[in-house]
Amino acid sequence: MATVACVGMTVHDRILSVPSLPTQATKLYATAVAEAGGGPAATASVAIAALGGEARLFGRVGADDTGRVIRAELARYGVDIAGVAELPDAQSAWSAVAVDAAGERLILNFPGRNLQVAPDWIDREGIRGCGAVLVDMGWPLGGARALSLARDHGIPSVLDADLAPLPEAAALIGMAGHVIFSEPALRHHAGEEDPEAGLRALRRRLQGVMLGVTAGPQGYFWMDGETLHHLRPPAVAVVDTLGAGDVFHGAYALGLAEGMKVAEAARLAVAAATLKCTRPGGRAGVPSRPEVEALLAQPW
Repeated sequence: MATVACVGMTVHDRILSVPSLPTQATKLYATAVAEAGGGPAATASVAIAALGGEARLFGRVGADDTGRVIRAELARYGVDIAGVAELPDAQSAWSAVAVDAAGERLILNFPGRNLQVAPDWIDREGIRGCGAVLVDMGWPLGGARALSLARDHGIPSVLDADLAPLPEAAALIGMAGHVIFSEPALRHHAGEEDPEAGLRALRRRLQGVMLGVTAGPQGYFWMDGETLHHLRPPAVAVVDTLGAGDVFHGAYALGLAEGMKVAEAARLAVAAATLKCTRPGGRAGVPSRPEVEALLAQPW
């Protein structure tokens, strides 16, 4: 079983179903409500466990009710939470998520309080033996520590490069071996609207790393060296996109940990994220490995 160390945010999501997302200040009435854990690295760890890998999560929560709920849910999904610290003077992170009838979402995130602490418990033993390290932008100190240890041990590292509330998180981009952007983050860092143009612009500044961007229904674009690759997902009826990017990153990191080449890991990730979009809920919609393998066996 391949092991992936995941480092970053742990969040509790309150998810409301709404007829449509607002375009101006208003009051919305939800037709349904649910609660679930969130956070890019944390949800990626759930996907890794569902896909047959071992997920070792490093993060922080407050010593509060929300933190206890976060840890308990992750444990139920089979994630190793020994590295999720409870901080006595901190407040856990949470999000309010509105999902419309087309599956698009609006996220309001509170990143927590007093969670940006030194990652003293991320040590060499916690990273050694892992097949890959996956880091999000929510905990720059922890992410930098994990990426540095991955480099020291020659372990593949993946950065989920999204828009971050802390400006110092941008430094993580230069530390990872595989940097996979969201579309908004790529536009922010590259100054280009088109995914291909954005990747090519960043390639001139970032050498020696694999650059990629998840582009929703357009699929996945990546540059391995100077060559641009594009993988379009199979056509599906989208129900809910919540968590799809996290599932993508988790599956991609697991593929690398299993020894897959970049193109193979990308196809595994696109298949897993595509299936997630056909199901409601974030973590509740994560597919199993047999389901992903069945989709991979079909022509796209």
